[in-house]
Amino acid sequence: MKKILFVCSLAITSMAAYAQDLSGTSINDRLANNPDSAEVLQSISLYRDAFKNNNYEEAVEPWEFVFTKAPLAQIRVYTDGAWMFETLIQKTTDAAKKKEYFDKLMNIYDQREKNLDALNSFATPKTTSTRGNIICRKAYDYYYFCPQMDNNVAYKMFKEGIDDMGPNTEGFVLFGFIECSYNRFLHNKDNIDIRQDFIQDYMNTNDICDRLLDQAKEYPSETIPADPDSEDSTKWVDQVVLSPEAQKIVDNYQPVQNKANELFVSSGAADCDALEKIYGAQVEANKTNLQYLNSVLAILNNFECDKSNIYYVAADYAYQINKTPQAAIGKASKLLKEGDVNGAIKYFDEAISLESDNAKKAKYSYVIAALMYKKGNLSQCRAYCRKTLSYNPSNGGAYLLQASCIARSASGDMLEKSKYYCLAYDYCNKAKSVDPASAAKANRAAAGYAAHFYPKSEAFFQGVKAGPVTVAGETTTLRLR
Repeated sequence: MKKILFVCSLAITSMAAYAQDLSGTSINDRLANNPDSAEVLQSISLYRDAFKNNNYEEAVEPWEFVFTKAPLAQIRVYTDGAWMFETLIQKTTDAAKKKEYFDKLMNIYDQREKNLDALNSFATPKTTSTRGNIICRKAYDYYYFCPQMDNNVAYKMFKEGIDDMGPNTEGFVLFGFIECSYNRFLHNKDNIDIRQDFIQDYMNTNDICDRLLDQAKEYPSETIPADPDSEDSTKWVDQVVLSPEAQKIVDNYQPVQNKANELFVSSGAADCDALEKIYGAQVEANKTNLQYLNSVLAILNNFECDKSNIYYVAADYAYQINKTPQAAIGKASKLLKEGDVNGAIKYFDEAISLESDNAKKAKYSYVIAALMYKKGNLSQCRAYCRKTLSYNPSNGGAYLLQASCIARSASGDMLEKSKYYCLAYDYCNKAKSVDPASAAKANRAAAGYAAHFYPKSEAFFQGVKAGPVTVAGETTTLRLR
């Protein structure tokens, strides 16, 4: 992978300076009692001139003088230093030089972490850092720039930083982390603990990306209407233009999520038999640990291993501790497997009431709707479809399932039945309008319903005309074939 350079706000200072509060000071204030102040200012000028001209080898000596003699002169000294040594490591082919530059790069991170408070006391909001941020960036540079990188060392650093940063972890750090975790698993596939680490890392990375990509949707976007007469075919459909804030989030986190999914699919880590072996004994050992049990339920459910015995056992233990959505779904799945549909629906309903995420509420409602359809309870099926759409208006499947209910309800003579099929046809169109992904399925269903439209030959002799009609309490358009 091409190494990417990332700018880091870093500094060095003595332990005495660590406790200093330098807020409101200027560079002259911070150099006031420094016996080397004149030479420091000259060295800043020298290294900056070389740096601006990309003469990094020339910039190293004056930069080091500033870094050593006046560690609190400017935060950009550490920003520039990180960029400079990242570049030099990539450019040089001399192994000894590469090692020398790498050691200097790591030292920048170590000193910034050691003296964080003093540096932050005069930093701007943009240059203020945290311990977790420093460790994350150090981990990234260690992983991609260390001449003799140890994957386990990199992984430990990544974990420490990301555990501290949580959902604020930068996209490029997550990218390096999931790649590091994948390579660690790849070389230790028989190690259950490492497999479990990789699965959890994948889940956490996806969770952070999902949260931030959802945030991007909150920013306003602009829709440029389609221009079917344009010579540019890309303009034949509506163009959605994201706001700069949303586009930045998408650019930073969508590639990370794509990479995580790609690596996970190729890893084979989520084999259900393997997951049962991993979590079998651990579920029993953690049967009073709700957080752990919910994590296992989420993992098994995410990888469609929710029909395994260990999934049901974890759900039972979790439900006994606290009635969470995950535990209720597990109970429902177990009853469903045993053929107790009514019992399963009870727990699905409970999961909906306990869940706060509308997307998950919609998913559970749709499952119940499908069960009702299977039982032939069409009115209840439609009720749960409507509930699904109240939580997720773009669920095309809920419209298509209602279309099936309407078609199955068709009764009366040929003309009256055709009205039901026209209404079902309407619901197919609604599915396409809210969920483009359902278009192919909706078109096939609509074609089947259209075959039952009232024949034009019959309509002519009976004086029946196409137009608005009412059926099953809803208005549709009578169509003829």
